[in-house]
Amino acid sequence: MTRNRRLLLIHCALLACAAVFVSSPGFAAKKPKPTGTLKDLIDKEVDVPPQPPAKAEPTQAAQEYRRFLERPAGDPKLRIEAMRRLGDLNVQNDEAARGDQIAGMTPIELHEAIKLYQGLLTAYPNYARADAVIYQLARAYEADSQPQEALTVLTRLTRDFPQSRWVAEAHFRRGEILFSNSRYAEAEQAYKAVVDFGPATSYYDQGLYKHGWTLFKLARGDDSVTSFVKLLDRVLAPQGKVKGRDALTRPEREITDDAMRAISITLLDLEGAESLDALLAKIGDPVYAYMLYNSLGDLYLEKERYQDAAKAFEAYAKRRPDDRYAPSLQARAIGAYEKGGFGSLVLQGKQAFVERYAFGSAFWAKRTVQDAPEVADQLKANLKDLAQYYHAQAQKNKKAEDYAAATRWYRAMLTSFPKDAAAPETRFLLAELLVESGHFGEAAQEYERTAYEYPPHARSSQAGYAALLAYNKQEPLLNGDARGKWHKQGIESSLMFATSFPDHAETGAVLTKAAESLFELKDFDRTIEVANLVLQHKPAVNAQRQRVATSVLAHSLFDRNRFAEAEAAYLQVQRLLPPNDPERAAIVERIAASIYKQGEAKQAAGDGNAAVTDFLRVATLAPTSKVRANAEFDAATLLVNANQWERAIPVLEQFRQAHPNHELLPDVTRKLAVAYQETGRGALAAEEFERIAARKEEPLDVRRAALWQAAELFTKGNSGTRAARAYASYIEQFPTPLNAAMDARQHLADMALASHDPVTRMKWLLEIIRADQFAGGNRTDRSRYLAAKATLVEIEAPVANFKTIKIVIPLAKSIKTKKAAMDEVLKMYSHALDYQVAEVTTAATYGMAELYRQLAADVIASERPKKLDAEALEQYDVLLEEQAFPFEEQAIKLHQANTQRASSNGADGIYDEWVQRSFDILAKLLPARYAKSEVGEDYVPTLR
Repeated sequence: MTRNRRLLLIHCALLACAAVFVSSPGFAAKKPKPTGTLKDLIDKEVDVPPQPPAKAEPTQAAQEYRRFLERPAGDPKLRIEAMRRLGDLNVQNDEAARGDQIAGMTPIELHEAIKLYQGLLTAYPNYARADAVIYQLARAYEADSQPQEALTVLTRLTRDFPQSRWVAEAHFRRGEILFSNSRYAEAEQAYKAVVDFGPATSYYDQGLYKHGWTLFKLARGDDSVTSFVKLLDRVLAPQGKVKGRDALTRPEREITDDAMRAISITLLDLEGAESLDALLAKIGDPVYAYMLYNSLGDLYLEKERYQDAAKAFEAYAKRRPDDRYAPSLQARAIGAYEKGGFGSLVLQGKQAFVERYAFGSAFWAKRTVQDAPEVADQLKANLKDLAQYYHAQAQKNKKAEDYAAATRWYRAMLTSFPKDAAAPETRFLLAELLVESGHFGEAAQEYERTAYEYPPHARSSQAGYAALLAYNKQEPLLNGDARGKWHKQGIESSLMFATSFPDHAETGAVLTKAAESLFELKDFDRTIEVANLVLQHKPAVNAQRQRVATSVLAHSLFDRNRFAEAEAAYLQVQRLLPPNDPERAAIVERIAASIYKQGEAKQAAGDGNAAVTDFLRVATLAPTSKVRANAEFDAATLLVNANQWERAIPVLEQFRQAHPNHELLPDVTRKLAVAYQETGRGALAAEEFERIAARKEEPLDVRRAALWQAAELFTKGNSGTRAARAYASYIEQFPTPLNAAMDARQHLADMALASHDPVTRMKWLLEIIRADQFAGGNRTDRSRYLAAKATLVEIEAPVANFKTIKIVIPLAKSIKTKKAAMDEVLKMYSHALDYQVAEVTTAATYGMAELYRQLAADVIASERPKKLDAEALEQYDVLLEEQAFPFEEQAIKLHQANTQRASSNGADGIYDEWVQRSFDILAKLLPARYAKSEVGEDYVPTLR
């Protein structure tokens, strides 16, 4: 260093010392005088700054101070300050050299400073700023590694200068030296002295820190903690609010970490977390209390005392569960158990965490997830761990309590984090767990929520299908209404699955089953909808599912009266069935029914022709169906009712051919009979009526009428033999009512007459008479009439026989024979009269009269004896006339009786052929009286 630079530094140092002297109590400032002479300039006090210029180098300044002191004695005040200042510079240079690792500083400079300070104190014992010199001397001793000398000097400073500005620092430095020499009791007093100065001193924090450590060394744990806590209060929470670690300076971080560790070590030697709890109960909880528990736990971890560490972490969570940092310490407790391998304790810790910090707990009363995201994350992680643990345990042990616990934690996860990205997977696992535990109903619901309540995810379709399997497992466990309701829910789930996942491999099968189920529930409209979805599915479902879907579609369309569509669907089902499938017959019946129903609808709408077309289509598309006969019959009926006989006949004939034993065959026969009759095919119609009559199942009146109709038709058709057979059959089968049977006999008699068969005719006439005779109380006017008429015919032969008998010689014998024949006839006429049939009565009366007239005539015309002369012959003739006269008189009486029936005064008032004939005979016999034509002419019209 050049001399000039040294002089400059010395000058700066002197100026600085001068400033100190001026400001010191021992050196009062004087008012400057006006400058006039050199002596005045020399005596003038220099006003200099308290410190050397900023750019002055300490080493150079020290050299200049030395040169100043080597000069002859000058102003003692300047010399004192130069000595002090040089000592200070030497000390500073040494500290700088050690701090910055600057080379070039030697112990000589420190020794020089020590000598300067000692010399100053010796030479000037009353130096006003001796405390500063002592302070600097102590620093020099320390810098020169003479701690005991430094301690002695510092002790002198604290003892002799208690008001010195450096006294707090002196106490602190004493404490440091004593502490390093393990003189902890004395060090404690030194540090306490520093602390007693309060926060005003810059050594307060350091004093608290070292005081705490000294007490720690003295095994005064509680007292040491008190000091450390005071320190932490100042560093960590100067405003009553904890400063973040990033807000601390490096020294602050180091001192707080060390203080925390000291407290932890103290507590470690006591009861750990319990002691910390007791301490805080005594001094009150600082806002950074969680750090104390955290530090204690860290120390235990360091010592590998994991359970104690966990207890320390957990202690704070128990003490202040709602504190912002409590969950973090609870989480650290879990971590400690994990490190120690305490599985059960880990589980308990996680459960405690979840129960203490679940959403809705006091911790979250005034917080949101944004306020404590790490707590929410830890809650989620613990819930997941608990759920998975108990799920695994349940799968392993099959215990109900494990299933219940896993279910609880899965549900807690979903309740706490409903929108979490993992929520779908969590809910799926919950559903799987419920299936494993046999809770199929709950599982189905959770699978559904997994599938449909979240945006599409990897488990969506799998969950949707699993829900259906769960529905199937639950249904057999239910009964009654509950089972029915569950079944319907399962169907809805199936439809939701199919709609949501149309490309799933099982969608076709699911839709098919849903269609079947809806059909079983008779929900036909939805069955139609779902069945169509099955049939429209891409790719197409297999043939069996097509068959099922088409079947329920067809049935539902039928039940919804959509018969044309049902027909098409049934035809499709038929095409899907194998040739020998047992269901083919049923499908054929359904096809027929669908067509038949279409015909019925058209018939109801008044379109008979269209209805006939549909009815006849049944035979074409479903020839083996049971309804075919009904359809054909209905078609025929419509045609008959519409008088379309020519169209009806082949349909009816086809019916008979196709259904020879059908119950409707009698109706077909009746319709055919009418159709044949209407188209002029009498014989064919008659045959149908015969068929009707032959059916024992038909009512008697129907059979009777049919057989009669057949007989009439055969008669009209000139089929006499067949007509006779029909009438005869009628008489045999239906002897009653009597009138009809009598008419049948009459027809037979008339037919025999027409065919010139008198024997047969007489047979039936006698049958008429006999039938009436034995009818008893059932006799009718008609039977009497026909019997009476038949009797007249029956009399014809005896009358003819009577007429053929001639009166010959001997007269008595022949007359007797004649009379006997006449009596027979009269007897028969008497029987005829018994019928009291006017027409027969007049005929019988006429016949009887004619018998008598014939007998009279036959008597007169009888054979004469051969040997009578004329007179004898005349007399004989007179005798014959006398014999004949009574007969003629009787004849007249009978004819008169007959004619009297035409009289207006007569009871009968009858005028018929036989009355007229009687009139004619009487006109011949009594011409004077009866040969008047006007009598009859006026009378007859009045009878009409």
